[in-house]
Amino acid sequence: MQALRQSKWTLIAVIAFALAVDYLVYGIVIPLTPFSPAGISKEQELTILIGCYGLGTLLTTPIFGYLGDRYGCRRLMIAGAIVLAASTTLLALAPNFGLMIVARLLQGVAAAATWTSGLALVAQHYPHNRVQMMGYALMGSTSGSVIGPALAGGLHAIGGYRLPFYVVLVTLAIELVTCVVFLPADEHGVAPQANVLTLLHDRAVLVPAFAVVLAASAWTIVESLVPNHLASRGASPAAVGLTFTLTTLVYGLSAPLVTRIVGRFGIRRTAVGGAIAMAVTIPLVAVSANIFVVAVVTAAINITYAILLNPQSAELGDVVESRGLRCYCAVYSVYNVAYSAGTIAIALLGSALLPLFNLQFVLLCVSGVLLLSVPILLISRPADNAITTLTTVA
Repeated sequence: MQALRQSKWTLIAVIAFALAVDYLVYGIVIPLTPFSPAGISKEQELTILIGCYGLGTLLTTPIFGYLGDRYGCRRLMIAGAIVLAASTTLLALAPNFGLMIVARLLQGVAAAATWTSGLALVAQHYPHNRVQMMGYALMGSTSGSVIGPALAGGLHAIGGYRLPFYVVLVTLAIELVTCVVFLPADEHGVAPQANVLTLLHDRAVLVPAFAVVLAASAWTIVESLVPNHLASRGASPAAVGLTFTLTTLVYGLSAPLVTRIVGRFGIRRTAVGGAIAMAVTIPLVAVSANIFVVAVVTAAINITYAILLNPQSAELGDVVESRGLRCYCAVYSVYNVAYSAGTIAIALLGSALLPLFNLQFVLLCVSGVLLLSVPILLISRPADNAITTLTTVA
């Protein structure tokens, strides 16, 4: 046991597993929501639930960023697993739309704790190979996304809507044990060097955060509307789950491609290429109701999503380190805030436009926003002492 605790791979394995479980729950909820006992079938309700997840994350992420830098990340990881277990239980049993909203809010709170502390631990403990280890951690989340939809469809066929959630609760118990046993002890009472508000004054943080907002918005509209788009045309939960499993697997396998692109063109130009590619592919989702065509298009969107999003996580850690700071929880709370802002923005846009316009028009609006945002992604990075100066003034 002591050898496992000291191994350089144990920490990344525990964090990757926690992110996998977080996305496992997320991947189960998306394809099953149209079939829940709460009777949710309207596209507006689906987008509201997506937005509630983002709202829960947005409201609590700054708090977790402060607590993580002051008291350490281990307790946050444990708390995230406990809250996610409560959310999963409620998702399985909720009989109406109101309780589903509560469940999704709690799911967002759990994600805020897990992702803020998990990514901060990776950045803190792997400074020399941060990009590689961030890739492993994100592969964990990808595996959860891959398994989740397939598990949802298969277990739904065997035991109905609630069985997938009960299986996840067992997995969450395993996650809780690994966090308690293997995560390093927290250091207490260390005053944070910078908070979320301080970091949000630095352009070197804002540009990658804005790229995260774009990626989250574009992908959220796809994952919230495609299941209902297919289900309304006769696709079974298993078929919807398999579609998301295969397309998310494409996302995971695209990681080496993204690494090569970044190595050749840099993060900023890679982000621009990802944004333009997403703008081109997203409207194609509504072209056909054929499940094979939708799967191919969704797979292409997943690749562009990886090109836009993945490099930003490592860049945020690099920015903080280049300033001589160690406020990793704070900077990854910015990451979570940005992602949550993206999901909330698209939920509001979808709720406003879907009653008035068809799916194709909404997707074209998202594409337009992506294209109009390209100049912002090209903003140059400022001098490395920006955060340090702001922190001193604060």
